[in-house]
Amino acid sequence: MDAVSRYAAIEPEKYRTEAGADLAAAVAAGTVSPVQLVECALAVAEGAEPTVNAYASLLRDRALREAADLEAEARTGRIRGPLHGVPIAVKDNFHYAGEPTGKGSLTTSVAPEPVSAPMVDRLVRAGAIVIGKTTTPEFGWKGTGISPRTGITRNPRDPQRNSGGSSAGSGATVATGAVPIATGTDAGGSIRIPASFCGVVGFKPTLGAIPVWPGTANETLSHAGPLTGSVRDAALVYALTRGADSRDPQSAYPDDRRDAPGRALRIGIVDAPFGIAPQSPVAAVFERATAAIISATTHSARNLRLGQPVAAEFGAVEFVAARISIPLPRSVFEAMWVTGRGLGHAGLIEAHADVMDPGLVRLLPLARRYSLAEYQAAMVRRREFTAAMFALFDDWDLLVMPTMPGTAFAADAEVPPGGEADAPLPWITWTPYTYPFNITGQPAISIPGGTAADGLPVGLQIVGPWGHDRRVLAFAAACEHALRS
Repeated sequence: MDAVSRYAAIEPEKYRTEAGADLAAAVAAGTVSPVQLVECALAVAEGAEPTVNAYASLLRDRALREAADLEAEARTGRIRGPLHGVPIAVKDNFHYAGEPTGKGSLTTSVAPEPVSAPMVDRLVRAGAIVIGKTTTPEFGWKGTGISPRTGITRNPRDPQRNSGGSSAGSGATVATGAVPIATGTDAGGSIRIPASFCGVVGFKPTLGAIPVWPGTANETLSHAGPLTGSVRDAALVYALTRGADSRDPQSAYPDDRRDAPGRALRIGIVDAPFGIAPQSPVAAVFERATAAIISATTHSARNLRLGQPVAAEFGAVEFVAARISIPLPRSVFEAMWVTGRGLGHAGLIEAHADVMDPGLVRLLPLARRYSLAEYQAAMVRRREFTAAMFALFDDWDLLVMPTMPGTAFAADAEVPPGGEADAPLPWITWTPYTYPFNITGQPAISIPGGTAADGLPVGLQIVGPWGHDRRVLAFAAACEHALRS
């Protein structure tokens, strides 16, 4: 028997339903090859691309070469790590050595990057194979998937609808099944928005848990994290990529906090976060989803378990209706985002406004209107909001709420019908449940909660206290199991 004939065939339709962890286990067991997996990934991605437009670039030749190398290693018994041979995608604002970083802009260099970002480097060292770089709006400045560089990224669930952003292509390609894992960044909801709209998992860890480099103008809001097809894969990526890197000072904090085994949990169910009720189709899905979760955990008090590599186990779970009566910190976020993006890209805007996103260009004059006193006052309000939110978690171990107040809207629109298109930051007017947790830096995950009457996905967001990423992931895994049963 030759070396290749031992591999069982895997068809793209089967491949696209598998978790990354299971694909890696099959490679390690010698039952499937990295080349087969990359061929499947490329077949699905290329088949969806004319409709979805999830990729800024597909790296077919490079991915197949690297798959061949990993296959040769696997034949000799060498496995690099828990993702050996697994295809992944990388958002095009991460550096990936040997490729340019487009960032959704026509103003960026075409020169290849000399080194990879920490998250990408750690995934590659664990054996992952990058098949392409995914789309983002220009410099990730907004919550949709529209950019001057790549055009419109569409929602695989309904191509007439928005993918959400700014990790637009990452959410969309995971939803097609082309890859089980993609990288994302989230400074106001950019992982969780596309996760909710596209019906996948999106995890924003505690600020700094996964290093962010190069830094951004809004680095105290910016988190790196995964978009995946399952909570299990999100937990695996978190375990592989968390930890300090000297290039990101925010990553230099102690290991994540761990709960004692068997600890009871008090879960707050928030149906109208910050006093803002979701649209009725979302409210209906949220009610059904939370009822299913409560029923499942009531009948199995110790079912909240998440195994290695992020182990956690909890005992009795209490669910109580909860409110967030703290005012929505919109003015704080606007001050930080308008000045950070406007002034941070001032040179480019002044030189290349004619080829840039008009909404981003508009931020520069808006940023220049802020006085130092106004900005300082916003920073004081940020601290007050964060302290109030941290105090809220003295009473709750986790909060569960909708990720978004509505489902995906038109693909070519920047706001849903009736939205505030003329606001300084139009996208935060329809994302009131996501950006507050960037102001605080807390861990938050969006998991598929079900589908609305029109067939569009609805995300369920779980938020935890600072540093309790394991708790968030463990409860999310239990919720995912309850909702899939």
